[in-house]
Amino acid sequence: MDKEAVSKQQCSLWAVWLTWLGLPALAVIVGLGLGWPAGVFVLLVGVVAQLGYVRWFPRISRWVGYGSVADELVDVVSSSSGARVTLYTANVCPFCPLVRDRLERLRPKLGFELREVDVTFRPALVQSKGFRAVPVVEVDDRQVVGNVTSAQLVAFLAN
Repeated sequence: MDKEAVSKQQCSLWAVWLTWLGLPALAVIVGLGLGWPAGVFVLLVGVVAQLGYVRWFPRISRWVGYGSVADELVDVVSSSSGARVTLYTANVCPFCPLVRDRLERLRPKLGFELREVDVTFRPALVQSKGFRAVPVVEVDDRQVVGNVTSAQLVAFLAN
């Protein structure tokens, strides 16, 4: 299996799982110490904060140390590749929606079939595929990992 890490802009799966385990654990600790209403409040604030982080990530990525997540646009001549593209994502990864949107914009022009698989709560799949980070774009046995631009996606799909 050919894996190509194009970008350091990716979400480590251990960090995704730590988020989903750590937030409820923190809510329980706060709930035990300060009462259940406080624990529920911590849980709700944590979920809203995570959703806001993913939503606003393109605007704050430079400030949190990831640099620019701007797309590198490319002119695409319409073609019909018929390829089956699988996008593996995790639901708290801020890079996954960026890559999904780029693939959705390219799909009509390149004529590929797109399937998205959320691996957040699928450790058996993660282990079988050998994933350590998301997003992962897979075509046949080839994979590219990380925040890839439209130009990088076109080059990857052309191979």
